[in-house]
Amino acid sequence: MSHYELDLAEASEEEEDEPMPTAEHSFICVNISTELNNFLRGKKLGRVFDSTLEYRFPNENKAGKKVSRYPDVSFVRQEHLPVNLRTYLNLAPDLAVEVISPSDKDYDIADKVDEYQRAGVRLIWLINPASRSVDVYRLAKGHRVQGYFGEDELDGEDVIPGFKLKVSAIFDYPPPLKETDIVERDLNR
Repeated sequence: MSHYELDLAEASEEEEDEPMPTAEHSFICVNISTELNNFLRGKKLGRVFDSTLEYRFPNENKAGKKVSRYPDVSFVRQEHLPVNLRTYLNLAPDLAVEVISPSDKDYDIADKVDEYQRAGVRLIWLINPASRSVDVYRLAKGHRVQGYFGEDELDGEDVIPGFKLKVSAIFDYPPPLKETDIVERDLNR
């Protein structure tokens, strides 16, 4: 077993009460990653990363502790990438995407956004599957948030110039069944 696999096993033992992401969560991350990678193909703007990459932020959180994060999806501009990619990144991504899970608490989400902004993340997309919406935070505007729904378009702004993504494309799957739909479906079997 590699050192990386041992670290992951230890981390998963420590976080046993943390629920794993749902299929919906994973599907949303894949949709966003695919759209970003398709747009970036052939361009030298930067790289997209998944949730296995640890970002070790150079600053401390409000409690004075070093912070590291694993965004669900992230993007780092070409000029910020280290020459050696066989390392952790001691920097903040330019774009951090987080998908809200049913178990996430509002205060934990707010802390995460604050840590991202304190570390210098320029653009944060907070995906809410329950409302099929996206909250966008921009470093230049502090904690002011802008909500996007349905056919609204997310914009890569100056982080990923030219990139546009309709919110509806992120949620390109049927909405979850209502409890009554599940009962009816099970009765019809």
